[in-house]
Amino acid sequence: MPAVASLPAPPAAAQRRRFSPVASASLRRVASGGGSSWRSERRLMSELERTVTAGAAERVIRSYVGTKSERAALSALSRLLLHSNPLAIPFYEAVTQAPWFKWSSIHAAAVAALLEANGSTEESRSLISDSIAQHLQSTSEVALFYCDLMAAFSSRGLKDRAMDFYAELRPMLLSGRKTYMAMIKSLCLMGLATEAEKTLKEMVSLGYQPESFQFGSVAKCYGKSGSLANMERVIASMVDAGIRFGTGAADTVLSCYSSCRDHSKMLAWLKKMRKLRIAPTTKGYNFVLNSCSSLASVVQELDPSLPLSTTGLVKRLRSVSTPAAEAELVQELLASSSVLDKAMEWSETEVKLNLHRFSTVSVYVLMLQWVDAVKGRELLLEVSVVCGIGKHSDVRGEPKVRELAQEVLSRMGSPLQLSTRNKGRLVAKRDRVKQWLASFPVPEEGTHQSPDATNQQSFVFTLFRKLGQFFSNLV
Repeated sequence: MPAVASLPAPPAAAQRRRFSPVASASLRRVASGGGSSWRSERRLMSELERTVTAGAAERVIRSYVGTKSERAALSALSRLLLHSNPLAIPFYEAVTQAPWFKWSSIHAAAVAALLEANGSTEESRSLISDSIAQHLQSTSEVALFYCDLMAAFSSRGLKDRAMDFYAELRPMLLSGRKTYMAMIKSLCLMGLATEAEKTLKEMVSLGYQPESFQFGSVAKCYGKSGSLANMERVIASMVDAGIRFGTGAADTVLSCYSSCRDHSKMLAWLKKMRKLRIAPTTKGYNFVLNSCSSLASVVQELDPSLPLSTTGLVKRLRSVSTPAAEAELVQELLASSSVLDKAMEWSETEVKLNLHRFSTVSVYVLMLQWVDAVKGRELLLEVSVVCGIGKHSDVRGEPKVRELAQEVLSRMGSPLQLSTRNKGRLVAKRDRVKQWLASFPVPEEGTHQSPDATNQQSFVFTLFRKLGQFFSNLV
């Protein structure tokens, strides 16, 4: 087994000292979330936060790894590594001693980077050398490991050490499509766009067919550095490499223009997609709308004049967005119903809008589009909006999508309320929804109400929503 440093035993004077605030805060981030699949993991993080010595923490970890399944243990390890929690080191040591242990290049690289970041340089290098000696048989396997090390070290700010691995990797004779793909990804994470493009060209010349993702990674790397001409050149080279422009390639181009917020090019690309009959996907929808800073401000502020219709939104963007291309981008997306059609599900008993995989900005636009769509449709027995409980939020456990959906619907006067059986779902019966839609749209934002009246209405909506959440939690 590779040598892995245990947590150092604390001195006698510090036997009762709790772990650092950084470790405790990281544990709270890891533990946030919801759902039955998270319960055991949340209990683990809670127990670790309560431990007061390194020995006590290691006992909790060994007990967890020894009693839980391989999948549960590796999931907990990955989450600790994701948040760079120091307890990931003894956790990895416990995992290596489990009977089901299989060496993983990604996990070993992440632990080595965490050891180095915590000042345990010798232990980090020992883990790397032991991993190569004991688990890697060929040059291609070593090259893949170096690619993972480059990515892990650079993501933790250890750029010089990542460059050391790149220097060791360069003289190697690379082989295999997987190795080239991993190297391109790592070089892009390090911001080495020129080296990544050279590797991409070499991959093509050797007959290894890259995907649109590799071209997109290199193009975005150029875009982030401000080299837009090189970014567009790499995008254009996808055609020369024989990559057909389907939804995957189209999303790649949108993500590149999104990373540098080039709205005019993004708009031109969306129009080209329409001519080629390539419908936007959920990813593309998110890429476009997340790049609109004025739209994001509207969603973030949620002021009393928040537009509650697609017409009102476009009008608002024309008046505040600079450049005005944001309004045209939103209009172009609204002209296509492909994303909404995939998000809506019709069954014999209900019509459901599924907001999973959408960003908060996209959720706002999609809901306005959804209201327009259901007005002219025959509704079924129940109407629901599935928004989740925050498992996939930036901060896990904070249901930002649900909160935004509740806020927007409450301002619209919608009858949809949080379900007592599923906290990630808003529901209402058909008749109440039909009555609501019949009285919609609401008066234009801010035109028929005084500011005081509008503020008071917003306060009342928020109050009732919070009360609904409180009583739902009691149930």
